[in-house]
Amino acid sequence: MTGKKKENKAPAKGKVLVYRNRVEVLLEKDTVWLSLNQMADLFERDKSAISRHLRNIFNGKELIRNSVVAKIATTAADGKIYQVEYFNLDAIISVGYRVNSKRGTQFRIWATNVLKKHLVDGYTINEKRLIASEHKYQQLKQSLKLLSNVVHIDGVSDEAKGLIEVITQYSRALDVLDDYDHERLSVPKGIKRSKFKLTYEKARKIIDALREKFKSSALVGREKDKSFQGSLGAIYQTFDGLDVYPTVEEKAAHLLYFVTKNHSFVDGNKRIAAALFICFLDRNGILYRKDRSQRIDNNALVALTLMIAVSKPREKEMMIKIILNLLV
Repeated sequence: MTGKKKENKAPAKGKVLVYRNRVEVLLEKDTVWLSLNQMADLFERDKSAISRHLRNIFNGKELIRNSVVAKIATTAADGKIYQVEYFNLDAIISVGYRVNSKRGTQFRIWATNVLKKHLVDGYTINEKRLIASEHKYQQLKQSLKLLSNVVHIDGVSDEAKGLIEVITQYSRALDVLDDYDHERLSVPKGIKRSKFKLTYEKARKIIDALREKFKSSALVGREKDKSFQGSLGAIYQTFDGLDVYPTVEEKAAHLLYFVTKNHSFVDGNKRIAAALFICFLDRNGILYRKDRSQRIDNNALVALTLMIAVSKPREKEMMIKIILNLLV
């Protein structure tokens, strides 16, 4: 062995796709390939800027160059054939989360929506579809890990970091869901002594404060019926003298679930559910861990509330277990 690195073989000529932006994409071996010129066209930046981002990606060991680059014989405008370097989807995504342009922003929004759709459709609507193949499941987790690494790189815009963080908050949820589907998910131990009881009057004060924040909608927090009082009463219900939901965490989980699903308000049901959930955890002294990190941050809470909203009634137990495990 000479120690020379083995270069990634060029993919055989595959199918060419034309997107709305008129960039031709080579599709081969479950990935897409773009040349430097094509990436410059896609993100509407100079080739020098794209080259600089790629150089930083490889120098930082985020990606191994020989794993994501292939040389492909390409016929130029002069009729001559040249060996041109093409970059696969991993490299394209990494550049997309660095480039500062309107098209780069559009790409990041598109990538975020695609991954969110994978997660919602794959797990909430039909969770077995995504994990039918363990290989595909691991690929998705690897992609999330790749994106999470970008957050810590200097020069990445705050807007890009925000989008990445929204996506990577799902990574923990993926593990929890995988545990559930493999019957490894259990109800973790919680705190049984509650410091704070959420009464209807206290809840209304929290909701009224929320209404002040959303003055543009007069319907936020307007109750349709008495079902909200029923939701609050449900988390404190007892049987044979014992709490049905004995721990603070179980009460909090059911509070989030009941308020989200019961639609007691004309508008703002999910916002109210999330606000009450956070206040309940905070006033019971369990919103933060010992290292002062929040047990469930705002982005993860948004994702969780949306999952509950679109879940089916038969999935209630799964939703509650997911909430409890994310609070660990």
